[in-house]
Amino acid sequence: MYQLLQFTEYALIGSILDYNFPYLNSFSESGLQKLQVIQNTAVRCILKLSLETSSESLFYEAENKLNISKIDHRLSNLLENYLRNALDYSVPLTKKLVSEYQRGFDSRFITNPTPLCSCYLIIQKFSDSQFERMLEQKTNK
Repeated sequence: MYQLLQFTEYALIGSILDYNFPYLNSFSESGLQKLQVIQNTAVRCILKLSLETSSESLFYEAENKLNISKIDHRLSNLLENYLRNALDYSVPLTKKLVSEYQRGFDSRFITNPTPLCSCYLIIQKFSDSQFERMLEQKTNK
């Protein structure tokens, strides 16, 4: 029974997040809260939870029974996966964006964080491996 309702939730809410995550990462906090309220309502309906159910209990039930994460966690995971795959498969535009971002990140203090700030470790790993490849190419010449 949960499986059918879980698919319905994904079709109505999850797919919007998955396909629009680049835009949703720049949403305001209040915009993300509105999406979270919609998702919470769907989870309450699917699991037949009362309105008095605490947020912590709701998120716990959603994660364990339906494998549904909070909106902000889901968006962060989608961004990290996209960035990791784009760098692994050498997507030129993403590599250029990350390289430019890395130069700017290392050279100044960030006052207006962007979604890439949350992926600093992935960017750092990319930069380290790119540096290693550059050294390897120079030693092979």
